[in-house]
Amino acid sequence: MVRMRLYGWIAERFGWRERSLEFEGTIEDLLRSLNIELVELVSRGRVMVAVNHSLERDLGRRVSGDDIIAVLPTFSGG
Repeated sequence: MVRMRLYGWIAERFGWRERSLEFEGTIEDLLRSLNIELVELVSRGRVMVAVNHSLERDLGRRVSGDDIIAVLPTFSGG
């Protein structure tokens, strides 16, 4: 099962923090399957996606099995 985690204002906005899903496909397909505007937020640079604790810019990357997908607010620092 793929584990999907939302953090910060994203979790508050969509009303959940973690879900386990039977899924095999691309990150984009996963985000779209949730019927929320996460793909658009990623495209506009408002949120970032990490797969197994590494930031991932390619929404075409395939995920399945025990992958952990996190959706995080953008951050900056110095």
